[in-house]
Amino acid sequence: MNEGINREILAVLDQYVKFYNEKNEEKIFSLFSKNVSGFGTEKDETVLNLAQFKERIRMDFNPSNAIQMNVKILATGGEMPVAWITGLCNYSGRISGKSIHMECRMTVVLANRGGRWLFEQVHFSLPGA
Repeated sequence: MNEGINREILAVLDQYVKFYNEKNEEKIFSLFSKNVSGFGTEKDETVLNLAQFKERIRMDFNPSNAIQMNVKILATGGEMPVAWITGLCNYSGRISGKSIHMECRMTVVLANRGGRWLFEQVHFSLPGA
């Protein structure tokens, strides 16, 4: 992958983290394909389209939750029009008044659609779970 594409996809991931931490639904949703699919950390957390992804994010953004995330990039790869990022993420904060800290693994696949990189596939998992 060339350095320009690498910078572009990392910028999209940075936007995702920023918008997630700000609980900015509209901006997060603009980063995802209508056909996004993937898995979250919960046993039943499967997403097969943007509508289902929106439901999962809205649960995270429940007003009683105060969750912050950060990401450490382990690898990037791909070739136009598809690229991927592998990393580790940490979630911390409060869910329904209870303190949480989760260390997760993350893999995302992005596709360049009309000059924009969009998330097409996401996978978050808890090691050993």
